[in-house]
Amino acid sequence: MSRKAFQHYSDESLLEHYRETRSLAVFRPLYARHKDALYRYCVQMASTSTTQLLQTLWQNVLEDPPQLHGRLFRNWLFIQVNKALREYSSPTGQTSSQMMSEQNKVIAAIQKLPLLQRNVLLLHMECKLSLATVADIEKMSLKKCREYYQLARQQVETLIYGSEAKPWQVEAIKE
Repeated sequence: MSRKAFQHYSDESLLEHYRETRSLAVFRPLYARHKDALYRYCVQMASTSTTQLLQTLWQNVLEDPPQLHGRLFRNWLFIQVNKALREYSSPTGQTSSQMMSEQNKVIAAIQKLPLLQRNVLLLHMECKLSLATVADIEKMSLKKCREYYQLARQQVETLIYGSEAKPWQVEAIKE
């Protein structure tokens, strides 16, 4: 079958078909659908280990396709990447955001977030996962996940634009 023939199949159907046939023509659409989002997520979480992490992930999928047990393949991928990132991340959570150029303010701001807030923000915004799915990945309540998400967004805005002007401080300066 041509690549276009698989275009309308769900990820889960493609994965099942790949598990049965081990045909690369079936695997390619799966890879093409998710490679960019996974790459962007990994680069923002741990830029130095992105290549190795993704090569290992895709190699594992090729060699031993996962049994999803009702999960979506996309969610399974991000859960696996998240687990691997925890192994690759440094204990101090240091990032290379200080080396980022001025044009990458958003990435630099995201990388300055604590690991958990950064992960919640990226999984929801970049990877388009629901907050309920993110909460499941992080093994926390939905309420707590929403709090981390809101806090992360506020901190990114503050890091990019600075804090809001406080009128009582301006008045104190005039006097």
